[in-house]
Amino acid sequence: MFSLLQNLSTLIFGFGGFYFLVRLLDPSDFGGWSLFVQVTSILEVARIGFIKYGFIKFRAELKEVDQEKLFTAAFVLNVAFALVVALGMFLFGGTLASVWKAPELRNMFYLYSITSIVLVPFFQFEYLQHAQLDFKSVFLTYFIRNGFLFFSILISYLGFFQLDLILLVLVNLGGALFASLASYALVEKPIRFYPAIDWTWIWKLTHFGKFVVGTSLGAMLYSAADQFMLGSLLSTASVAIYGVAGRITNLINTPSMSLSAIIFPHSARLINTEGRPGVKMLYEKSVGAILAIVVPGIVFVLLFPGWIIQVIAGPAYIETVAILQISIFLSFFLPFAYQFGVTLDSIGYPHLNFYFTGSFFIINLTMNYFLISNYGIVGAAYGTLATTIFGFTAMQMLLRYMLKVNLLNVFKNMVNFYTSGFKSLKNILIKPVAQ
Repeated sequence: MFSLLQNLSTLIFGFGGFYFLVRLLDPSDFGGWSLFVQVTSILEVARIGFIKYGFIKFRAELKEVDQEKLFTAAFVLNVAFALVVALGMFLFGGTLASVWKAPELRNMFYLYSITSIVLVPFFQFEYLQHAQLDFKSVFLTYFIRNGFLFFSILISYLGFFQLDLILLVLVNLGGALFASLASYALVEKPIRFYPAIDWTWIWKLTHFGKFVVGTSLGAMLYSAADQFMLGSLLSTASVAIYGVAGRITNLINTPSMSLSAIIFPHSARLINTEGRPGVKMLYEKSVGAILAIVVPGIVFVLLFPGWIIQVIAGPAYIETVAILQISIFLSFFLPFAYQFGVTLDSIGYPHLNFYFTGSFFIINLTMNYFLISNYGIVGAAYGTLATTIFGFTAMQMLLRYMLKVNLLNVFKNMVNFYTSGFKSLKNILIKPVAQ
């Protein structure tokens, strides 16, 4: 429930911020902000993937003293990652700004280097809270961080002050600071560092995390490839138009992201207790449940795309309708992809997940280059959808080989989700009447 609330609040604040920003900023500035968010999100997802999943997997098997060694090793890697990101922002921020023809991005990336360091405690305690299955604290810290940015945008929209791109980055920094302080305050047990760095754990976390971070980067780059290519081949304004469809698609994808966060620790336990048959069952049930929630949303978007764009973004973005009608089909395939990655990581095959994701990123980049060059903005939607369908086929073949996953069971579980929900609702409505 708390994982779902976290993703819902993140989505609502992100979507609400988008709703007001698209009206506060011109398309060029909004496209620049979208590119900034894509780059920094990739870095943060990579940071989480590099440490978090290995930390969760190893901590479940350790005694208290070894847990302290592991926590200290994770902290050292966390600080090192933050410093590398900060240095990278200074070295390559100007280059990215030049490639995307958006000079304002240079100073935005420079400022984010400070945010990267401020986020060290935020991420460190998030790793611990996930390992302890303390999803409530994770929800609260993300609520503070995202809510700070959203309410700042809302106040600007109401006319209390004028918001520009640099001020947006500073507000983002403020949200990171408050969230880091809250994350520390919400830790239930005292934090104990081991007095020395255990390099064995540094190596183990790095060895496990290098594939997970590669996968995380590949997945984020895969999802952002279309916008990056649009920014370099066309303009930041085209990124803004395309990004509107992405925001709507993200609304539909919330259940996929929510369940991915909670499935991993359970799947990691099942492989030790019930073996691969237990993981197979968990995959089929989780994907079936997600599809049951996602499919009605897809149908609704397909029926009313023009009305949705008018309400959410306004008439200036009516061009997005054609893009939305194509990209919404991604929401059907993404639950399979999310749980594919979670499943492979949990059973000890992060390298396979990495190879798959990296390959699909290269294919997507190639497809987008040729289709955008020939068909413009809509080419990005066609390229990403074609690559996703190809990736879905390859993933299911591997899961069939490794775990005997049966797609028919996924759709049976989807139907069972509806029937069970209907029965529960019927019982709730009938019992009070009977009494």
